[in-house]
Amino acid sequence: MGIKLKSNDFVKVLAIVAGMAFIMVSVAYGITYMFEDDSIIFPIEPYYILFIFSIGFVLFSVFFEKERGAIYPWSLLGGAIASAIFSFIITAAIGGMRFISNNGFQLLSSDTWVYALSICIILSMVLFNLAKHKL
Repeated sequence: MGIKLKSNDFVKVLAIVAGMAFIMVSVAYGITYMFEDDSIIFPIEPYYILFIFSIGFVLFSVFFEKERGAIYPWSLLGGAIASAIFSFIITAAIGGMRFISNNGFQLLSSDTWVYALSICIILSMVLFNLAKHKL
C-alpha cells in the first residue's frame, strides 16, 4: 500500500516548499527589521498583534482542550504559549516583507534562498516520512 504521486503532485509540493521558504526568509529578515536599531520596531500596530494573539489563543486553547484533554486553567497554558509563538511569527513575517520591500531583493543573496529551500525540503521529507509511518 504505497503512496502514488501524480505528475501535478510534484508541482504542488514544490509550490508549498517555495512558499514555506519565502515565509522562513521573511521571518528571518523580520527579526532583523524588528531589532536592528537597539530598539524594538513593530511592523504592525500593537492592537493587530493583540488581535492575532486572541484569535490564536482561542483556537489553540480549544485544540488543547478537545484534543489533549486539558480541563484545568493551568493546562491551557499551552494555548497561550502556542498563540504567543504564532503571533511572533506572523509579526516577524510581516516585518520581513516590509524589510524586503523597503530594501529590494538585491539584499537577498542566492545563498539565502538555497539555504531556505534546502531546509524546507529536508523538513518536508521528514514530515512526509513521519506521516507515512504514523509516528
